[in-house]
Amino acid sequence: MAGSVSVLLVRPLVLAVGSARLPAFLGAADLTGPMLADDDARVTPAQFCVAWSEAVRLTGDPELALAVARAIPTGSFGIVEYVCRAAPTLGDALRRWVRYLNLLDDAVEVALAVDGDRAYLRVERESEAPAPASHELCFALVAKVARELSAAPLRLIGVELAHRAPGGTAAYRAWFDAPVTFGAAATQLVFPRAALDAALVSSDPGLLAILTRAADELHRRAPADPGVASQVARALRESLRDDDGIEPVARRLGLTARSLQRRLKDEGTSFQAVRDATRRELARRYLDDRLSIAEISFLLGFSEPSAFFRAFKRWTGLTPIEARRRATAGA
Repeated sequence: MAGSVSVLLVRPLVLAVGSARLPAFLGAADLTGPMLADDDARVTPAQFCVAWSEAVRLTGDPELALAVARAIPTGSFGIVEYVCRAAPTLGDALRRWVRYLNLLDDAVEVALAVDGDRAYLRVERESEAPAPASHELCFALVAKVARELSAAPLRLIGVELAHRAPGGTAAYRAWFDAPVTFGAAATQLVFPRAALDAALVSSDPGLLAILTRAADELHRRAPADPGVASQVARALRESLRDDDGIEPVARRLGLTARSLQRRLKDEGTSFQAVRDATRRELARRYLDDRLSIAEISFLLGFSEPSAFFRAFKRWTGLTPIEARRRATAGA
């Protein structure tokens, strides 16, 4: 599975590129402003790879990851970041980062391993379309935030990156205050084992419990195959009642209708198929909520209840009334 990447990981690149170069950046990565504004939107690993490459090209900065790490504001990575900040120790924070990473990027797999007196935050599975500088940024931020929040001084043992150096290595050695190796056998950040036990000054047990429940729910509901189709479905859920077809949805995503159809075709679906699936999902939910047939028909954007009846029978083989009776009988 190729996986996908949250737009939360793309937004720091938008800030680095700047408004003057933004159109070129968006065009190269096949992105739009509305997509980047959607907190739940995700991009393909290929788009993420191109986004990094284009950001480096447009800024002319081969060490862009370090520049982004300096400028990135607190909270940029949403609940995943905050649940880590609320953890009691550095080790617990890193374990939570590993646990919830898929909410940000499920195209890669990261692990926290301990071997003797050393601990390793290691990339176990690389993306099918690698964005090496994204690992530089991740490690740079982990080092930065760990030093800020750890109650005990933190001294890294080393940084090992499997990709080639983008230029010189002096800036990386200065940032990490540790040996940095490019072209290494693995991509990993190496800590003293004892550092994992360091308390975090930002620890908040009450907040951690709340955030963990929320993160677990997001983890459970993470879509198996997110993409443009999922963005279309979200837009439709908010506008089915006023449904006028593909044009308004495409505008919300910053696309033309033709471009949206092309992207959906690339994902093996169509606007009609996504709309039917969204209506079917909401119809079952509304039936369970005991809404009347007329109300459901209106909310789903059907011209009249009879049209909803026919569509529901086509989807399920049952009429809405029969489906409700069966659900009630099985309750």
